[in-house]
Amino acid sequence: SCSRNLAMLRSVLTLALVASAGAFAPSTPSILNGRAPSLRSSRTSQSAVSGISMAENPSRREALGSFSAAALGLMYSADKANAAGLAFGYGTSLNDINAALTSYGLPPKAGVPGGFKPLIQLVGGTVGANIDGSKQLESIGSILSNSGLSAGEKVLLLFDYPSAWIVSLPISTANGESGTVSANNYVKGDSAVVGAKLLTEGKIGDTKTEFLQELMMQSVPNNSWQNFKIVKRKQSEPVDGQDAIDIEYKYDLITSGPVVGRRGFAKVVNVGKNALALGATTTDTRFKKMKDDLSAVASSFRCQIVKAEFASK
Repeated sequence: SCSRNLAMLRSVLTLALVASAGAFAPSTPSILNGRAPSLRSSRTSQSAVSGISMAENPSRREALGSFSAAALGLMYSADKANAAGLAFGYGTSLNDINAALTSYGLPPKAGVPGGFKPLIQLVGGTVGANIDGSKQLESIGSILSNSGLSAGEKVLLLFDYPSAWIVSLPISTANGESGTVSANNYVKGDSAVVGAKLLTEGKIGDTKTEFLQELMMQSVPNNSWQNFKIVKRKQSEPVDGQDAIDIEYKYDLITSGPVVGRRGFAKVVNVGKNALALGATTTDTRFKKMKDDLSAVASSFRCQIVKAEFASK
């Protein structure tokens, strides 16, 4: 309707005005290319609007003009809400995900539980962020790139998460990439985080506790955790033909206040030369209430190497 179109136009123009306060260049986003985070992403306001590249610095006028054009385009396509959602990197439907899976020759996803949303993302083919010319901050993409991905290959990640959680994606700038793929309820302390580590112990079922500890604690700052323990461990059904294990684990998070116990579930999958894991955890005090949701998140994890780009000659 006209009123809905005008309301949408006002909303997008507001985003344009806010975004134009910083200098950045919007790029053409995609639901899979790592440049289109959810509008509920935890990135900064500069990168949360459209999945952007910070390699260039247009003027405030140029940025505002770009976003105004996007607003007008969105207004005239308001009857195609799904398409508009995809253009901004959110609202991915099961049909969209299955179309992507089919294009890569992968089995379709059967469904999404009530109260959950699916997240599909390509990672890999990137380098870690360079800090002050002397340090490199690895990302999920750079870890995978450094351990066996061939030219043009990426890893397709897919999992479900509670619909109220906030999605966070790796951040790419001219200095490289940092971060990983995750979904979080920051207020309650619930989270689902993807990690990757070069598999050095043969099969995924042969991995020792020390290896799993390094993999699952990858996103927790050093000296901020203690007492990691595997509570349960079992062989999982293969994930798209790849060996996998399911674990329940716990650890203590060291804060400026009291030590906070955390507990959750993870699925660890052998993807090429790597172990990829999705760990879904919460605080000890919420674990009983959240355990079914956390288990559902971990169980939904799928990952597979795909040919996402043509290799350069």
